[in-house]
Amino acid sequence: CMKLLQSDVEEAERLLKHKAAAEELGYSFRHIWNELNKWEEELGQSLVNRSRGKNAELSPLAEQLLWTNKEVQAKYKEQIIELQSGISYSFRKAFNSAWDPIVIEGCADSALNLLRRTTDCEIELNFTISRKGLEALREGKCELAGFNFPKSSTNNSKAFGTFGHLLTKNNGLIFFATRLQGLAVAPGNPKKIYSILDIASRKAKFINRREGTGTRILFDQMLDVLAVKPEEIEGYNDISDTQFFTAVQIASGKVDVGLCTANVAKENGLDFIPLAKEVYYLAADEKFLETAKAKKFIQFLRSYDWAEFKDQLEGYDFTGTGEVFKVSDVFTADAS
Repeated sequence: CMKLLQSDVEEAERLLKHKAAAEELGYSFRHIWNELNKWEEELGQSLVNRSRGKNAELSPLAEQLLWTNKEVQAKYKEQIIELQSGISYSFRKAFNSAWDPIVIEGCADSALNLLRRTTDCEIELNFTISRKGLEALREGKCELAGFNFPKSSTNNSKAFGTFGHLLTKNNGLIFFATRLQGLAVAPGNPKKIYSILDIASRKAKFINRREGTGTRILFDQMLDVLAVKPEEIEGYNDISDTQFFTAVQIASGKVDVGLCTANVAKENGLDFIPLAKEVYYLAADEKFLETAKAKKFIQFLRSYDWAEFKDQLEGYDFTGTGEVFKVSDVFTADAS
């Protein structure tokens, strides 16, 4: 009798935990189970393994569906941000026809997106890759182009080779932030990867970024320094369009390692091995920098307090944000 009573108590505790989890999601316990039952009937397969005396567990199908959902969200996260920005722009324009935001195109950045979402900062974002942002600036399709590259890159570097021909003496560069780039690996670092050399020597499965991104430039520069050939890296030609997708591929176990910023690794529960600091600039035409619109934005950047976002922006440093430089000041001559 006591064993039966103990079993009932344990079952009640499990039900209470499930109820609390449902409420945390903003739904009732009954609603969650009704939805599960409906989808199981629709799919003709079980999503949850149920048994008395044990916590309900997701079925293999449900686990696969969850990872697929995460991959889709990560792959299209930048497009989703752009869509949200566009919708916000349309509605704000409808309420105020005089609203004239600064259009920024180029490398995706979490801090810029936080500005757009949480403040009255008048910007419209179109995240692509660094090179495309600079191309759009040259074609007059945006007012600022966001691009990233390894800190202290010279005019003989891969960064300058990729971006230099898209910049002229008529461009000014607004310093936005320093970000920490590194290797993201599964929790606990099961492959014991601590450097790029380890990727090659341990035959770890890598996922790369597309040409024209600051992340790809950083990786290729490091391969050159270490005298590691691309063909020695398994997965060098496997491309991830976003660092968010890279992180999800690692978290799901499909690849062993990839490059991303520290905040993206943290957001996805991954271990992070720092490799280098990179800088993120907003390129602009000098004539635009002389406008009241640009001066207002630069002053906003200089006075903005990032303290409340410290946990979300791991590895960011905003010291000097809003300073404007010439291209020749940023890509310095090689001392050697």
